[in-house]
Parts: sequence; C-alpha cells; structure tokens
Amino acid sequence: MRKSILFGSIAAAALIPSVASAQQNCERQRSGRVIGTVAGAGVGGVLGNVIAGKGDKTLGTILGAVGGGLIGNQIAKPNADCSHAYGYYDKQNRWHATGIEAASATGYYDRDENWVDGAPNGYYDDGNRWHSNPGTQADNGGYNAQGHWIPASANGYYDRNDQWVAGSSSGYYDDRGRWVSGSTTGHYDAQGRWMAGVSSGRRDTGGTWIADAQPGHYGSDGRWSAGSASGYYDTRGRWVNTGPIPDPQARPTRRDDAYGYYDNQGRWHATSVDRNRAAGYYDRNNQWVSGTPNGYYDARGNWIASNGDAATSGSYDAQGHWIPASAGGYYDANDQWIGGSASGHYDSRGRWIAGTATGHYDAQGRWIAGAVAGHRDANGTWIADAQPGYYDTSGRWHAGATSGYYDSRGRWTATAIGNDLDSQGPIPRELRARLAWMDQFIRSANRQGTLSRVETNRSLNELKSIRTAERGMARNRRGELSIRNEAAIQVRLDRLSDRLRISGATSRAN
Repeated sequence: MRKSILFGSIAAAALIPSVASAQQNCERQRSGRVIGTVAGAGVGGVLGNVIAGKGDKTLGTILGAVGGGLIGNQIAKPNADCSHAYGYYDKQNRWHATGIEAASATGYYDRDENWVDGAPNGYYDDGNRWHSNPGTQADNGGYNAQGHWIPASANGYYDRNDQWVAGSSSGYYDDRGRWVSGSTTGHYDAQGRWMAGVSSGRRDTGGTWIADAQPGHYGSDGRWSAGSASGYYDTRGRWVNTGPIPDPQARPTRRDDAYGYYDNQGRWHATSVDRNRAAGYYDRNNQWVSGTPNGYYDARGNWIASNGDAATSGSYDAQGHWIPASAGGYYDANDQWIGGSASGHYDSRGRWIAGTATGHYDAQGRWIAGAVAGHRDANGTWIADAQPGYYDTSGRWHAGATSGYYDSRGRWTATAIGNDLDSQGPIPRELRARLAWMDQFIRSANRQGTLSRVETNRSLNELKSIRTAERGMARNRRGELSIRNEAAIQVRLDRLSDRLRISGATSRAN
C-alpha cells in the first residue's frame, strides 16, 4: 500500500503547476516553494486517503501528505540564479538577504526583478533611481555574523527568515572619532555619540520601516559635522552623501570659513578666507567637509581619497587662495579661471621647487612656466591635456603619456590606473581571457609608473596563485568549471581589481 501511496504522491505533485519555472526573483521563488510544499501536501494527502481504500485511511493521508509535500517542495526549488544571489531588493527598495555563502554568491536582483552581476554597488533614491557608489567593490557592504550579505547603504534589512533587522550598518565611529568596522545596529545622537542597538526610525501604516534623517555625520578625519544629513558610511567609514545634488546655477548659502568649494563638475572654487579661520570646504554635492580637500574627483565624478597626509594636499598661492595639489586649475575669489596651476614644479635639473606655479612640462620634462597645456570645450570647460611624463621622487624624468599630480612635496600621485581600460579594450568575463587581460594591465601600469615595483610583484604573484587554483579545479567533459568554482575565481579577480582600482571591472566585463 505504501508504494501505491508514494506513486500517488508523485502523481499529485505532477498536477501542481511548475512554480519554479515561472519565478523571476528570490521573493517569488521563496513564496513558490512554500506554495508548492503546501499544495503537494494537500493533494498528496487526498490521493493517499483514496488510494488507501479500505485500509488505514489515516496512515494513507499522512504518508500521501508527507510524500506530496516533499516532492512539491523540490519541484518549486529555486533556480540557479537565486541560489547564487546575495539577495534582492523589493519594490520598496528594501534589501532581503539570502544567506548564500561568499563562494557561491555572484549577483543579486534589483527592484525591477532584473539580475545584476556582483554585489549591490550603490543605493536607490526616493525616486527609485539607482545611484552607483563612488567607492570600490570592497566598500559596498559585507557579511555579518549570521552569514547575510548587507549593503553598506542599507539602514536595515530582511534576514533569510524574512525577519526585519532595523538600523543595521557596516560599522560606526566611537566617541573618539575612531572607525570600528563590522556589522552593527544603532544610530548617532545629535552630538555624534553612537547609540548601540537602538535604531532610529518608525514603521508607517503599511508596516514599512522609515529611517529618521541623521543629525550629522563623521568626516574621514573622524570629526563630527552636525546638521541634518542623508547618506551612509561605506565599510571603511567614508561618508557617502545621498542627499539631492544642488542646482549648479543656484548660489547656496555657504559658511564664511571655507577654503572653497567644488562645483558639480568637480572644479575647485577658491575663497580668500584668512588661513587662521578656514575650517573646511564644500564637496560637489554642497556638503560640508572638515579640513582641506585630500583627494580628487575622477573623470566619472567619483571622489578618490589621497594616500598622502593632509599637509601635502595643497597650498596657498600669492593671492591667499588655498589650492588643492590635485587641481589642474581653479577659479579664484572673483570667479576667474586660472588654468594649469600646480603646487610646485621640477626644474631642468630634477630639483623640486615648492610654491604655487602655473605652466606645464614638455616631452623632455622641461618646465614651461605660464603656458598651460589644455583647451576649452564647447561649453567653456577647461580640459587639461594628458601629461607627457612625470618626475619620480629621485628627480628622474619618466617619459610617456600619463595622468596625475604632484603633492606639495613633489611626490607624484598617479590618477591613470584604471584610465587605460579603453586602450586595452573591454574587460572580458571569460576566465582565461580575463586572467590574460589582468596580466597585461599590471605590467602596463608598472611600465607607466602608475604601479610600484612592490605592488606589481604582489599583484603578479596573486594572479599566479589564481591561475594555479583555476587550473587545479575539476572540469566537466566539455572542459568547463562548475558554476561555484568559476564564481570563486571571479570573486578573487574582483578583489584584485578593487585593490588595483580598476573601476570598470564589474560594469564592463562581458
């Protein structure tokens, strides 16, 4: 009888619509599996009762329900994409974590149920528009102690059991302004004190969690800036503003103790404020940042923090304007453009001459004072030419087109690492081709001086290790890696790309 009931359960499950084949995201797949289990159990129990005939109908019902439920559950099992998803966003832009381990996760579903490779790299604004994070892939979020991958921008999330965890973040600043990394829950009060475990917000009538506006934020220097703010901290404690970008034609009210501000094209506007009063500056989103600018905006408008100390980030010119070392020109206090400005230059003997100067180097490394290399586009924006080479800290000239700037002590900071993507073509996604591309990129960056010998050797050794691991993995009859093994190698390549600041690694890999 039990064999008849088992066959009946299989037949019952076959009557259930194939839920899994119709699913578009993890949310539906999870619901579909529950429906499949319940439906299988119900139909299986009925058929089990009938098949039992004059026998033990209770036993037949139970066995039929169990068999139908198990089979229905397996029929509605999530497909390969969902089983490799970090999680998904629902229509309200809330994150649902799946608990899939790092070695298996390869992407996620956006709010429109579209699959996206890699972990979420940004956030949804109030208009449901996606904004990419200006940081690296490593800054986007991370796994917590429960094995859930949580975006840094998520102020709460649903865990794998669909339980809401409010006020979650990837770290916090303590009372001394020191960044403490790791998944945590809490909020800041108006004085910048971290209130652990106490989430700041409320649920609306529909049960949706509404996070309160933050009363301020910590800058990368660990100093608290009070005032209503909207944004989040990445995994390294860097504040990412998500507030509205001001109208470039508007003239917002700004503090009178600012070194200056960046416009929405990333160009520097200097003020003549007394250096003893200057306390900070405004970024391109018109957000106040304490201290002097210590970095630059790249061609995509992303802020790239400098690895140097604040003392080398810029200097005052003869007119009392503070000029970032990375500025290839600036607007003075009268909004007059000064092109080709630098915080010093190397003379023909390779000696560093400190002090704000205007000019450019020729192909032989000779400083041409007063003659700026660049042009204005149709909109009047100044476009600086690529430099024909650079001086290292030993005063030796290295010829070859490059991009970067000197800090106030004459140390070269390259900004071209990742800008040579177009010259090498799109980054391939196929493993062997991507490995070869990465090898060529590392060696090219070393020849151009944008990657040190130590970092070059370290990167090539890591690439060799990845190659060895890839070659040692099992393959099927067609010579293909399993989905899990390929994902593990791609994750290692993504991490190496992040370290080398190859910003197009994910978005351009095909």
